[in-house]
Amino acid sequence: METLERAAQLKAELDGLRPLDEEAEARIMQKFRLDWNYHSNNLEGNSLTYGETKALILFGITAQGKPLKDHFEITGHNEAINWVLDLVKGETELTEVFIRELHTLLLKESSYKDALTAEGKPTRRRIEVGKYKTQTNHVITVTDETFYFATPEETPARMQELVEWFRNEKAKQDVNPIVLAAVFHYRFIRIHPFDDGNGRVARILMNFILMQFGYPPVIIRTDDKSNYFRVLRLADADQLEPFIEYVVENLVGSLEALIAGARGVT
Repeated sequence: METLERAAQLKAELDGLRPLDEEAEARIMQKFRLDWNYHSNNLEGNSLTYGETKALILFGITAQGKPLKDHFEITGHNEAINWVLDLVKGETELTEVFIRELHTLLLKESSYKDALTAEGKPTRRRIEVGKYKTQTNHVITVTDETFYFATPEETPARMQELVEWFRNEKAKQDVNPIVLAAVFHYRFIRIHPFDDGNGRVARILMNFILMQFGYPPVIIRTDDKSNYFRVLRLADADQLEPFIEYVVENLVGSLEALIAGARGVT
């Protein structure tokens, strides 16, 4: 995979520039954080524009006429990112407790959302923060097939297996952190452990893994939403390499942006 080689070259170049100027790094990371907040939430239907997201995060200015829920999604997501950025500086392990705490920060408080029953009838589902799902969250595909995630009964064991798999893979000397982060993202999504917020949590966890290995975060942009979901669907059909390649390509973009910023190139 040529892009993996390109990412390795850029990572070596970045490491050669370290330690980065503190002010320059803070400025670059702020841009990453703003992009990450906007795009990850917009992918899931949040209505705030990039400018409104920036005004809310930097200055606490709310957007007139936009749902309060959308503001809470942005501020909760930003708190979760800041928490992760702080923890990644240390030796924090990725555990189930960590994942559930992340979900709590992200969603802030329990709520209700519109959903469909197994029979396709409208219902209201209670979303519990920091707790694994209590109802099935399978989806109907565009071909009217049911795509099955883990059941509520299976979820605790599947999450335990996922964390154990991650620890074992991370400990291997020949581990590729980028592949590890991408595969973890997909395996997490395949379980869909929470009633809401799974995509946002998956992307934060993927970036937590990458940043633990000294990489910048991957930003999945909303204008590339169709490609992101396309490669996820291919992974659902047992074709995982296109998804890994997609993550690597986006990481290359982040590495190039961080290196340019470190060199003072805007």
